[in-house]
Amino acid sequence: MTPRAYQLTPGQGLASLEATTRPRSALEPHQVRVAVRSVSLNYREILICRGDYPAPPDRPVVPCSDGAGTVVEVGPAAASAWAVGDPVVGSFFPHWHDGEPTPEAIAVTAGCNVDGWLAEEVVVDHRALVRIPAGVSHTTAACAPCAGVTAWVALFETARLQAGATVLIQGTGGVAMWAARLAAASGIKAVLISSDAAKAATLQTPGGVTLNYLERPDWSEEVLRSTGGRGVDLVLELGGNATIRESLRALAFRGQVAVIGGLGGWTYDSMEYLQLITKMATLHGLYVGSARSLAELLTFVQQHQLQPHVAARFAWDDAPAAFRLLEAGRHVGKIVIDVA
Repeated sequence: MTPRAYQLTPGQGLASLEATTRPRSALEPHQVRVAVRSVSLNYREILICRGDYPAPPDRPVVPCSDGAGTVVEVGPAAASAWAVGDPVVGSFFPHWHDGEPTPEAIAVTAGCNVDGWLAEEVVVDHRALVRIPAGVSHTTAACAPCAGVTAWVALFETARLQAGATVLIQGTGGVAMWAARLAAASGIKAVLISSDAAKAATLQTPGGVTLNYLERPDWSEEVLRSTGGRGVDLVLELGGNATIRESLRALAFRGQVAVIGGLGGWTYDSMEYLQLITKMATLHGLYVGSARSLAELLTFVQQHQLQPHVAARFAWDDAPAAFRLLEAGRHVGKIVIDVA
């Protein structure tokens, strides 16, 4: 039976998403064939559809960077690492296995310039896979490679937050959801900023603070009040130009801003550089992480029995509806497509 897949053409909108089939190809020695069980969506998929993301526009691509499944065939050079039946999840960057990032390591991303996971079967380099720990479901693992790793790297690898620290989280999407879950499990106080307080409350943890930035355009003042005037140790900056000014005002001395998104604009012309200077703060770009980071996140998930907040699950035939929900932006957390 020929495996089914979905494909879309970058820059051609959601209307280009269509069901198709992909012929089975023979494995190279270093490759592994995976029967996909679960796929989760990221807003990046919408940006690729719109042509707002650096994806090659000259050919259709199988979308979705985040997927998990079961190994069904192993190439000879991968046999020491994997066996048929192993539960696995794909890394966002197939070529960034460990260590510091390089231009070469982050040049390729699944679902962008190579085919992604929205298929019944995928064939990948065995080093691009991470083993799913016992007790962690395929769904949980499939929600982790992009949004989960981004939150993990921001909180623990870059900012190195400890219990008692405070993180400001913007929005209610996948990164926000994972950041709230990880903060709660680590004793880190979360301040959630959203245009919808009810949605943000879905992710909030005991002792945290939820603010509606539409009702409080000067929300940094409330953040400072809630932290006794100190400010937050880390900002997960997802709003971009619409939020960066208030983010810097809410930041503690020597605090950090992890620039992850630009939903309110990428120009950042509202930034007050004096805040950055006088607080001796650090602002840095963050672009997901390595396969090792994914493995460490999943170990943490296993140890703390964390579950992502899944807003909606869709069957294979309803995948276009999942993308429409993603584009509408009314969900909280993650959207999942059950492949098998």
